[in-house]
Amino acid sequence: MRVSFPEAGIKENHIEGKIKKWKRDYFYLDAILQIPGFGWNPNENKLVVQNDVWNEFVRTRPQLRQFRDREFPNYNRWAHCFVRQEN
Repeated sequence: MRVSFPEAGIKENHIEGKIKKWKRDYFYLDAILQIPGFGWNPNENKLVVQNDVWNEFVRTRPQLRQFRDREFPNYNRWAHCFVRQEN
């Protein structure tokens, strides 16, 4: 990265931090999608959920409130990178 984009000031810790955030977001989304009442809109790359289900969900998990209306255009790519491997 430094060779290809020396003016960007990108450092290894920036890349590691971004990958860590993507991985965390992927596993949160994956867990949320296992909960009855939650779905996925592949055209908009967003969670789909009824208001009452969502309100109950964030009552106990307020830190995940930002996931409601957020687009995750890389979700499918993250699945290829971060999927749990079966042994």
